[in-house]
Amino acid sequence: MQVKRDGDPADMPAMRQHGSRYFPYPCRQVFAVVADVERYPEFLPGWVRVRVLHAEADRMEVEQKLQAGPFPLLFRSVARLERCRRIVISDIDAPFGSMTIEWWFERCKEAGCMVSLRVEVGLRASVLKPPLQRLLGYGCGDLLRRFERRADLLLSGGR
Repeated sequence: MQVKRDGDPADMPAMRQHGSRYFPYPCRQVFAVVADVERYPEFLPGWVRVRVLHAEADRMEVEQKLQAGPFPLLFRSVARLERCRRIVISDIDAPFGSMTIEWWFERCKEAGCMVSLRVEVGLRASVLKPPLQRLLGYGCGDLLRRFERRADLLLSGGR
């Protein structure tokens, strides 16, 4: 779900990243860790508050507050959930432009789950680029490692 905004989104400087990582847990469990958005402030730097405003079996509307350097960012997003397969998060009213985050969960033959992540953020205000790069720009690899550590903590008692 992309919301039409003033100006052409193609004119907005974009931050695009992608990455993949193997998780030694069933995809349904990893999916549950990623879908538990209200816990993000416990393990993701910069996430101050996350609140589910409305939830259905395959959709959540979420309000998030992030701290990007001196800039507090409050926005709403929609997460479309394809159980154990995919999560697509789109902004409703992101103050920085547009945002799409896609998670894919692929069952591995030997066991475990291959998780892929793609993040794309269009920036309306260039002044937000440095703090958002620090907040989101630590990279998909780092983000995936943080989720893996969270999964380790919840699913195996830590490694």
